[in-house]
Amino acid sequence: MRFRTGGQFLLAIAFLATAASAVADALTDRARQLIQQGRQQAAYELLLPQEGNRSGDPEFDYLLGIAANDVGQHERAVFALERVLAVQPDNALARAEIAKAYFAMGERDTARREFETVRKQPIPPQAKETIDRFLSAIAAAEVTQVSGFVEFGLGYDSNVNSATGANQIAIPALAGIVATLDSSATSKADKFGTLSGGLNITHLLTKEFAVVGGAAAAVKANDTENRFDTTSVDANLGARWASGADAVTLGGQYQTFQLDHATYRNTSGGVLQWQHSYDTRSQVTLYGQYAELRYPTQSIRDANRKILGTAFAHVFDGDAQPVLFASVYGGREDELAPDVPHLGHVPYGVRLGGQVRLSPGVSAFANTSLEHRKYGGPEPLFLVRREDNQFDISGGLSYVIRPGTTLIGQIAHTDNHSNVEIDKFRRTLASISLRFNF
Repeated sequence: MRFRTGGQFLLAIAFLATAASAVADALTDRARQLIQQGRQQAAYELLLPQEGNRSGDPEFDYLLGIAANDVGQHERAVFALERVLAVQPDNALARAEIAKAYFAMGERDTARREFETVRKQPIPPQAKETIDRFLSAIAAAEVTQVSGFVEFGLGYDSNVNSATGANQIAIPALAGIVATLDSSATSKADKFGTLSGGLNITHLLTKEFAVVGGAAAAVKANDTENRFDTTSVDANLGARWASGADAVTLGGQYQTFQLDHATYRNTSGGVLQWQHSYDTRSQVTLYGQYAELRYPTQSIRDANRKILGTAFAHVFDGDAQPVLFASVYGGREDELAPDVPHLGHVPYGVRLGGQVRLSPGVSAFANTSLEHRKYGGPEPLFLVRREDNQFDISGGLSYVIRPGTTLIGQIAHTDNHSNVEIDKFRRTLASISLRFNF
């Protein structure tokens, strides 16, 4: 559905709005004339070779965005129109054009937000009617929403098995004898490759109720330390109720985690979550999770885990569009086998993170977390009740090569402090990946 008439009407408004203030410019005057004549391809071919010299000029970028949109080059239109909005955030015409581009690329949520922003501004009734037709088309397509991703990556891991860096450990239960650890129990560094993908589906049953579900898989293959290769497969299915500023989701979750191509742990459980949006920029979440952890080859480690938490997210004003989120949580993991209280523990922690837009298509992000774990009984070999403080920090840059395709570079560090020597470890991962969203 192209809405040609509406698009031409918006274009006509643009010409009337800019004609009085336009600076004489042979290139943009000619491009404007070609577009008025319906010769969008000629206008696009006229403007495109000059993009390197003229990008950043709002009039040039706006005309290039219109021409690119009309000839089907929607991704280039988005980049051109983002440059306009970077210097003229209140330019309703540019925002309407970028909304059309997002709609054409299937990014309905983004298109709807942009159209709704434009509709609130003082524009002619005919333009509002055109936008209403776009919004109706988006609503009709949103009965069933399908989205997904595929991501490839390469990187370096300083500790692929999250193990201690020590080669020898004193064992108090054996009169302090010093034991030499097997090589598999000490940290190993290696290069790695990753492949992951996922699919999410939302199907509206009524205006308030929807069925939601998804599945994802991820593989991490090491270059030489293949015994520590990992594979995970996740699936979830549930129901969501949403009305006004509130949404409640109840769902079931399942994960299988493999180490060296053999099942290491299976996890099944559920989640109950309530979200409240104070406005378009602030949201609070309360959630509870229950999970049954089962280890097929180490049943003594089987446990049930319960977590309660809350999270808050806020988008700040400004061209950089900074986003901040924070969460706190706590719970317990209860061991199922008798006489092994040292395997159960009480975890609680805090997470902080954020993202900031550095320029059109480029963003920086950072996350940090701290989790404390107190175990239920003394370690049999080390004769102390284990306590861990795990600190994680990560950050990186993302670059939108084209809409739907993102290059991501990041580094992450984990430092686990423990009063049990064998459980202390440090780990640093650096990676670069290419992500395709659809």
